[in-house]
Amino acid sequence: MLRSAASLSLRQSRLVANSHAVRVLPRNNYLLPSRDFRLRGPTNWRMLSSKAKEEPTKKEGGEGDDETKEIMLTPGQKVVAASRLGMWAGIFGFACACAYYIGRELIPTKMSPNSVFSSASKVIQKNAQVRTQYGDSVKFYGKDHGGHREGRRNFIEHTQYPSPDDGSKRTRVRFNMEGQFGSAFCFAEVSSDMPSGEFVYVLVQDKRSGRVITVVDNRAALTAKRLAGGNEESSQAMQQLLGGGRK
Repeated sequence: MLRSAASLSLRQSRLVANSHAVRVLPRNNYLLPSRDFRLRGPTNWRMLSSKAKEEPTKKEGGEGDDETKEIMLTPGQKVVAASRLGMWAGIFGFACACAYYIGRELIPTKMSPNSVFSSASKVIQKNAQVRTQYGDSVKFYGKDHGGHREGRRNFIEHTQYPSPDDGSKRTRVRFNMEGQFGSAFCFAEVSSDMPSGEFVYVLVQDKRSGRVITVVDNRAALTAKRLAGGNEESSQAMQQLLGGGRK
């Protein structure tokens, strides 16, 4: 009897304990989210860290795509870029050519037409026969186009060619002279083998009569030198035979 009573009381105490536990659970239900949070917390942090790692990768990929889009050109854009490059290259070449010709005119050498014109004019002006026939006050100018403005007569008619005799470079010019008693054509030629200031010939031809005044003539001397082969004695002998040079 005592055993049956003890077992019955034990059962009743277990039932009472279970009933209290069931009643306590709803009151402590607010603790479940904290337990869930503790269980799910690391997982959430892992998800956030993985997203944070993915975002920079996407950004880097986007920047690379933008750079690729900027570098790549369509066929039309390539044609436009090539045409612009060709245009600038043509402009640069034209500017270089203009600079070359302007520099050659502004800084003349002994073979330039303007340099030959200036030197020959000084030689002609000092010639006594020219001063006697045309007066002491003479002026020289280039090609006459029928105008009276000096700017229109600055162009000097000239020819540059290699000599068929000795292979030297020659520059031949023609210009006008006007004095108190008449006007004339002037002809002058220089050679690259001759020193600066020396001429192959300088001639003055009167426009009315056609009479020629020989100011300088070294053609015979150059021919004699070429035939003598550089020998000074032979050159002088040939020069005397051909009539000599005249200055």
